[in-house]
Amino acid sequence: MQTAPHLVSALVQNEHGTLNRLVSLFRRRGFMVNSLSVGDCEEAGLSRLTLGVEANDNMLRQCVMQLEKAVDVIKVEDLGQKEIVHRELAFVQVNAQPEKRSEIIDISRVLNCEIVHLGQTTMTLQVVANAKKIEGLITLLSPYGIRKITRSGIVAMNVEEDNDAERN
Repeated sequence: MQTAPHLVSALVQNEHGTLNRLVSLFRRRGFMVNSLSVGDCEEAGLSRLTLGVEANDNMLRQCVMQLEKAVDVIKVEDLGQKEIVHRELAFVQVNAQPEKRSEIIDISRVLNCEIVHLGQTTMTLQVVANAKKIEGLITLLSPYGIRKITRSGIVAMNVEEDNDAERN
């Protein structure tokens, strides 16, 4: 059975143990999680979780159903059929000998990266983008020698207007 990456968003209680219980649920059910990002949201006491999961349609339905049953979960959205915005943060530390720095700076400018640290022999770039652009940056920097990569995981938001939502 072929699987594909899917994004799911959940509004969850911001309490001790919530994330642990949800991760345990994913592990027990055998869901292949490739991205997990959680942070405060617009409502006090709640957090928004963005989950990237490798699944076929049936597995995705099971994942959403299991999340909806969890006590700590308020609302779940499968973002696959919605208009969304999504980004990921990545730091890429690359070898940057003085004679190669201008080339790396040119790459960073083209891909809208920010240089967040400049060392004697390394440079650390920050990029906020979709996964494809981050992979492209990594490919372009590979010949210089990548030392470290740290990625945040995807954050995503449904941007369709919700007619049922309370307006301020």
